[in-house]
Amino acid sequence: MKIKILIFLLITSFIQLNAMSDGSIKDYMKKYVEKKMNAEVMHVDIISSYPIDNAKGWSVYFLSMRVKVKLGDTTQEAIVPQTVFVKGDRITLKLMKKDNGKVINYSKILKPKVPQSAYDDKHLLLGSKDAPHKIIFFSDPFCPFCKRKVIDIVNVVEKNPKIYGLYYYHLPLTNIHPAAEIVSRAMLIFQQKGDINNMLKLYRLFVEPTETDINKIFHAIKLKTGVQLTKAQIEAPEITEALRFDMAMRRRLQVTGTPTIFIDGKWDRTRKEFAKYAKEK
Repeated sequence: MKIKILIFLLITSFIQLNAMSDGSIKDYMKKYVEKKMNAEVMHVDIISSYPIDNAKGWSVYFLSMRVKVKLGDTTQEAIVPQTVFVKGDRITLKLMKKDNGKVINYSKILKPKVPQSAYDDKHLLLGSKDAPHKIIFFSDPFCPFCKRKVIDIVNVVEKNPKIYGLYYYHLPLTNIHPAAEIVSRAMLIFQQKGDINNMLKLYRLFVEPTETDINKIFHAIKLKTGVQLTKAQIEAPEITEALRFDMAMRRRLQVTGTPTIFIDGKWDRTRKEFAKYAKEK
């Protein structure tokens, strides 16, 4: 059983605490996990927290827990995201409510807010950094829905460059698209050169997502862009670091799939909210 699942199963009911400061939440979760799992919690961070709209005083806290867990004869260390809900002197991992006959599970509809550090010049793809509305877009070049959604987002931002800033983050889903990491690295090369046109062309490569032959991928890229890339370019330290940064931001924001969109710091769960500020020309 995965460490993440083990931790998620720890708390199923409300727990009374004496105080609800950030420190007490971290301290309580550390002691509780160590007691219930016989595991060592080395560090707990509060990544983000905010009051939940229409939830009668409840707030959500997103934690990052560095944990050592014994699984059989081995010990595994992992960074585990954990969401908790707090109201007054109560804390729980599950918060639900009924709305018009439907059950809302808050753990499934909330994500951490985007940190200001995510809005840097390296990730600004289109629009203006001074725009009042900022879009964060996590994408895999072989994700079918991403191929359609990127067209929608680019069109909206290009028509409204003073209203939006589009910040692009790479999330290659290599477990289902082995070719995605090489293509994402190629996209980063074009992105860092400011060649956004060729970068976006890589959504339409004539290569299978399961391709692992780097030369076949390079050939497909050259056919589409006219540019012959090399293994040295793909493996350059600045490209590796850029991809590492994107993956770290993915974990920071608890992004689990693509396409994932944030608008003005909040998760756009419907993938449609981002367009509401657009003005048609």
